Amino acid sequence: MKIWTLVLAACAAASAVPSLPTNSRFCIDECKCKLSKLITSRLQIIDCDRPLTINASTFHYISKAMVNVISFENVNIYQIQESAFSGFKNLDDILFINSRIGAIDAKVFNNTKRVKFHGCRFEDSPDLSSEVLEELHFGECGLEQIPRLNNLLKLTFLNLTGNLIKNVEVETFAELFELEELYLSNNEIFRLPATIFINNQELNSLYLDNNPIKHFRLNTSENLETLSLKNCQLETFDEESARKLSTLNELILSHNHIKTISHKSLDHMKELSVINLSYNKLTVLDDDVFSGNQNLIKIVLDGNNFETLPRFFLRNGKGFTTYTFSCNHCGLKTLDGSVFQNMAGMINLELSHNKFKNVDNIFDPIASLKILDISYNKIAYLGPATFKNNRNIETLNIAGNPLMVLNPEVFADNGVLREIDARNASLTKLWANANNVVKSLRKILLGGNELATISEEEAEIMPNLEAIDLNNNPLIFDEKLCSLIHEAELRGVSPIEYTKNLYTGMERTFGEDIDGFSTMEWKEFHKNACPQITSVKYIPIQPELLDDITTDKTNELADEEYDDDDEDDDDDYDLYEEETVAEDQPLAKDMHEETLARASYILSITSVFVLSALVVLTVAVAATLCILRRNNRFDMHKANLPRLKIPLWTTGHGEKKHSGSVYRPLSEDLSGPKTPTFSRYEFPATPTVHST
Repeated sequence: MKIWTLVLAACAAASAVPSLPTNSRFCIDECKCKLSKLITSRLQIIDCDRPLTINASTFHYISKAMVNVISFENVNIYQIQESAFSGFKNLDDILFINSRIGAIDAKVFNNTKRVKFHGCRFEDSPDLSSEVLEELHFGECGLEQIPRLNNLLKLTFLNLTGNLIKNVEVETFAELFELEELYLSNNEIFRLPATIFINNQELNSLYLDNNPIKHFRLNTSENLETLSLKNCQLETFDEESARKLSTLNELILSHNHIKTISHKSLDHMKELSVINLSYNKLTVLDDDVFSGNQNLIKIVLDGNNFETLPRFFLRNGKGFTTYTFSCNHCGLKTLDGSVFQNMAGMINLELSHNKFKNVDNIFDPIASLKILDISYNKIAYLGPATFKNNRNIETLNIAGNPLMVLNPEVFADNGVLREIDARNASLTKLWANANNVVKSLRKILLGGNELATISEEEAEIMPNLEAIDLNNNPLIFDEKLCSLIHEAELRGVSPIEYTKNLYTGMERTFGEDIDGFSTMEWKEFHKNACPQITSVKYIPIQPELLDDITTDKTNELADEEYDDDDEDDDDDYDLYEEETVAEDQPLAKDMHEETLARASYILSITSVFVLSALVVLTVAVAATLCILRRNNRFDMHKANLPRLKIPLWTTGHGEKKHSGSVYRPLSEDLSGPKTPTFSRYEFPATPTVHST
């Protein structure tokens, strides 16, 4: 049934594809073009040799039904006439990139939903009119004033980022009744009329970043959900500034000059979930600053100058629903254990680049904490009870602290810790003792320390390690360290390095991990200072220790190999005769399981490839037959198909005999009388005796 479903789908697709005109082309005269058909069909018109007047005849030879997107790049356009894009029934987007544009007829985009101008220059300010246009972009076009927009009644998205706009009149957006998102970032706007959005009741997102707006006041737009005023030189944000922002979900006030903020500025924002006050001039926060915002999920206070933080609480006595709290570069010296008492559900806490010397008891109330960043402080010692109540920590960043050595007892109560970042932590030794095994640890970053070696005992504290960063350490590649590296290589532990700034484009996609690290080869890491593994003597596996599913033939072959080289095997085994069988068994089992896993992986990939090829072949054949039938070119009787014919042995005149014919007669002549048949049980009653 699935095959027939695919066949029917292919037939339907073939019937739906419009046939191309015999004279179709995909470019216009004196221009370079590219036609891409990944998800949508995009026609790119690039670098024309002459200024264009775009009208209906411009695309006369182009199959209009096949084009979804048209883009003009580095083109001089004299005029765009109203009929320019008529006939493009499936056209969704029109883009003009780095082009110079003269006159534009008002209704030229009357049948298009999205139009984008980026890096363009206009001789005249565009005056557009459309009943269907929904998205309009004027990014980095050097506009000094906002084009007339009154005749774009269906517009929901407007982007005016990166222009030279200074003044915004009160009636500018008055007739954009369905406007939902407005971007005015990176302009020179210094003032917004308080009632400018009085008619824009659908407006939910407003971005005013990087404008010299020192005072902000908005009396309308009570449906606004996102307000971004990043780097706007704001000196205050008080109750009057946000009196009408009762429905706000996200408030971005970073990189301004705000010195104080009180609960009165935020109390009426009952739905506020994200607030960003980073890089202002705040020095003190009141305990009740967020007392009316019970839905806060994310709080960002980076880059302010606090010495400590208040004991945040809610007026209704409940706990916050905050998942992320960040106060990096805040100048913090100490924190009371009650600061996060009402944020017991926090998952991500970032307190890097502060002045902490001791962090004991700070995190006790946060039992749900999963990600903790206390990097680049002045912490010289982590006590065994530091994370006693934080049993859910998965990622710990303690980089840049003068720790000298790590104590595995600190993580005794944690069974889910997967990653430790201890780069640049002045480590001269990895672990202080072997009193605890961190079984859950998968990745450890140790770059930029003073480690000369890692002992076998230290490696045993991390039995399930998968990746390690040892770059920029004064390592001595002696026999012990090389042996440890060889063992790590055989166990699948990979060296990694920080490559966030090295990879770009596709290299970054395939070569870089999500946190900026990528894997490398061990030989690349130690630069051939250690010999390569050339035999199995590093992991002695006796045949009797193999898994039960290993065949007898495999055991016999293994025994023969040991018998052929008894002397060498004895020497090799002596190196490990102190090791117990209990230690060898898991290693043999692991290798066998790894071999089976690799074989299963290869088999699954091959199966998928073969099945995919069969499906593609079936669909291709079905589509071809449907297209031929649709075009009346398929005739079974006239088709030049091979026919199989097996000639008889008895042939007519001019025909050749076939030695393999299944109709070949007997070779003797059967035209005479029938040969009598005798039975050994049939004799005459009286035998006749002949005398000689």
